[in-house]
Amino acid sequence: MSAPDLLELRPEGLYCPAGDFHIDPWRPVPRAVITHGHSDHARSGMGHYHALDSSAPILRWRLGKVPLSEHAPGKPFDLGGVRVSLHPAGHVLGSAQVRIETGDRVWVASGDYKRQPDPT
Repeated sequence: MSAPDLLELRPEGLYCPAGDFHIDPWRPVPRAVITHGHSDHARSGMGHYHALDSSAPILRWRLGKVPLSEHAPGKPFDLGGVRVSLHPAGHVLGSAQVRIETGDRVWVASGDYKRQPDPT
């Protein structure tokens, strides 16, 4: 018997049932992990936002005063019993890949990324 997927697609967007959160959701949800501040990834109406600390200024500029937890790159945090960490993706300043770990399973949601060096 195989373990259930750590991520699944729902009408609201990419969902982690083990931690009860979404990544870059399309519709309002209680907890959202945001890969970066562009409008196709960060939308208004979420109960609480989680993002890289370097993404916070653009998120606040775009979304206003929202409940936002800022996380340092690579520093794990707990979200619903799941270990989550955000790692630079190189797409834009503050963009992140989302690493999700529970038990012996690890998944990464890449978000938008860039393979060429970029000082931003």
